[in-house]
Amino acid sequence: MSVDAASFRRAMGQFASGVTVVTTRDASGQPLGLTVSAFCSVSLEPPLVLVCIDHRSEANRALRESGVFAVSVLA
Repeated sequence: MSVDAASFRRAMGQFASGVTVVTTRDASGQPLGLTVSAFCSVSLEPPLVLVCIDHRSEANRALRESGVFAVSVLA
């Protein structure tokens, strides 16, 4: 999925700090997720975000293997 720089800037500009939920699926297709407070934008071009996850987390392995994830920003 692609996102244009203006939309990405607008979305990230509304997130000063808080909690996000990062989700993915493991190799068997089971959903995995975790709450993350270490989340920020890194670059507009290309649109990149930084998510800090403990290397011991079950979700970390699934995230690395799948290469795909979603971030939900909580109100």
